[in-house]
Amino acid sequence: MMMNTGDSEIQLISSLQNNFVTSIRNCNESSYTYSAMELLKESSLSHILLQQASLLGNAAPMVTGTLFAKRYSVFIMGLMASASIHDTLLSTSLNHVRFSLIQGGAMAYETVIMEKSLLPAFGTQERDLQFREYMKSLQSHTDLLFQAIASQTGANVKVMWALVSHNVRQLYSRLVEDQKHWRTKNRLEMIQKDQMLLFEPGNDNRFAVKLHIFKHPEWHGSHFYLRPYCCLAYQIDSGGGAEDYCTTCPKLNPEERLQLLNDNKKH
Repeated sequence: MMMNTGDSEIQLISSLQNNFVTSIRNCNESSYTYSAMELLKESSLSHILLQQASLLGNAAPMVTGTLFAKRYSVFIMGLMASASIHDTLLSTSLNHVRFSLIQGGAMAYETVIMEKSLLPAFGTQERDLQFREYMKSLQSHTDLLFQAIASQTGANVKVMWALVSHNVRQLYSRLVEDQKHWRTKNRLEMIQKDQMLLFEPGNDNRFAVKLHIFKHPEWHGSHFYLRPYCCLAYQIDSGGGAEDYCTTCPKLNPEERLQLLNDNKKH
């Protein structure tokens, strides 16, 4: 499969590996342990979830299932960045997508470049239509996996999707705010249009979760969205005794969040 230029392909591969723990497979063989299809088979899914729970310090099933969604959002972010920055669609086929479990219960991913993978490099109606179809394919792919995982772990599918939506929304905010990601006005406009389509309410769009931006008179850092639901990571035993919350966790009040943000800046 050819891309725009050799340089574009190198940039895409590097970006996916460095930012989204995702590789592109160029042959039939893969060193990644599981295919996404195995998540739909009860016996293999049970084995995978037990492995991930162990890597998470023997986490409870609901915690493992909920955190699976947060981990998988990294792969989804990689797919969207590939589309919006590199005009390249990566396969969401359950047979193409593969992953391995790594330290701390995190995951590394692999897929292939789709046939007819190139989006138009200018904002056109054709690009919008292709992007919408890709969104639907990705949503169907993800929903199948989340439903299967929820049935085994008791995790809430609505919460799982909210975690994905939050991380993808954060991604697009960073893409728009930092010029190094777009460099030209045309690219910025395409990123913003993709962003609008991705989070457009209605039509059973799972990505269209309502989120609020953190505001505090003493916070002068970048704007960021708060999660509507907790990812349950605080229930993992970190060995420190105290519960560890994310800076975007809805369990924190504004002063606690500000304190955590300031503490993180010191380290």
